[in-house]
Amino acid sequence: MLTMRENVRPLLTMTAALTVLASALGAQQAEPYPATLYFGTGLINIPVAWVSPRSADVWVNTSAKNLPSIPNSGAMTWMTRMNTNIAIDTHWAGRVAVGATAYDQNPDWGFFGQALVHRQGELGAWVPSLAVGLRNVGPRKHEDRFFIGEDITLAPGGTGYDRVVAERYKNFSTANTFYGVATEDIPLSSNAGGPGLSLSLGWGNGLFKDDGGLGSAYNRRGTIADGLFAGARFAMHPSLNTTVTLMAENDGWDYNAGALLDWRGLTFGLYGTELEEGGNRNASGFYVYNYAKYNLSLGYSGNLVDISHGVILRTRITELTREQQRLKYEIAERNRKIRGLEVALTKAQSSEVATLEQRRSDLERQVQEEREQIRKAEDRLRQLEQNQTKPANPTPAKPPTTPPTF
Repeated sequence: MLTMRENVRPLLTMTAALTVLASALGAQQAEPYPATLYFGTGLINIPVAWVSPRSADVWVNTSAKNLPSIPNSGAMTWMTRMNTNIAIDTHWAGRVAVGATAYDQNPDWGFFGQALVHRQGELGAWVPSLAVGLRNVGPRKHEDRFFIGEDITLAPGGTGYDRVVAERYKNFSTANTFYGVATEDIPLSSNAGGPGLSLSLGWGNGLFKDDGGLGSAYNRRGTIADGLFAGARFAMHPSLNTTVTLMAENDGWDYNAGALLDWRGLTFGLYGTELEEGGNRNASGFYVYNYAKYNLSLGYSGNLVDISHGVILRTRITELTREQQRLKYEIAERNRKIRGLEVALTKAQSSEVATLEQRRSDLERQVQEEREQIRKAEDRLRQLEQNQTKPANPTPAKPPTTPPTF
């Protein structure tokens, strides 16, 4: 049963907030993802919802984990301390990725695959890419998360090799691990080749949650919720042919972080895993689990068609493609500005009409008031003029009181 822990809530809140930000900025073509430590493209160890839009793209990657498994690690050489893996991943039709991996020096092996259900932008910029996939497809069901659960030993008499499973790994059942993942790509610039951020969140069984009954000996801390994994990536281009990618994740068990440099398809990565555990190795974790480790990766990505035509090194996004993207974004940006100017112009015109109408109304009111005052003044003037033209009433003469004298 999937159980939620308190520390997952800020993660989900941040994911929701940045998803809204992605909607505001709009979707753009996702920067290609590098190969993971053990399987196909993704972050450090977790998958992402991405498949190359170009068929026949291929990733070949080898990785090494610092994994001393005895008490006195100083007695081991650098090469014997490193557990190595190699994988090849191919992408087809913009929807499907399939590959194979050899887990360690013995070697053990398995297949993996992923199907892209929805690519961001197909149903709106805010809808993240969605994918489902499988890992460790094959007979090696007792593999742990470091893929050292099954081993081979020299048979008695040196007649061959026998496959063995240590007692502590017999309860693992990680073959055909299923997962589902959502990825939101967030452009941080409208310019092609600008920096970008991505967030991924998913859930899986098997390799993502099966501890083989070992409990804290297998993992003491770091799990957010059973089977839940999440991660973030920041990618930037210091130059046309160079990509620097910074990554941080929780792979269901541990917190991992690191950086990867890509130059024309050649990649070099340096990662720290189980960072929450610190550096104390002890017998309770079989000298294998519950301490921080460093990891190296070296890889190449190209296109099978290009390789068949003699193109050995390639730019993951070629100069022509990037220029084409830049022009598309420039056109889109200018169209956006034009639309904004048209809206502003319409508002200005509307505002001007409204202002003129208000001014006309004020002037008409003032004219009307002036006319009213003129009318009142004219009425008063006529009244005064009429009063001046009226004849004065004569005072009648009084008859004499004495008779005249003759």
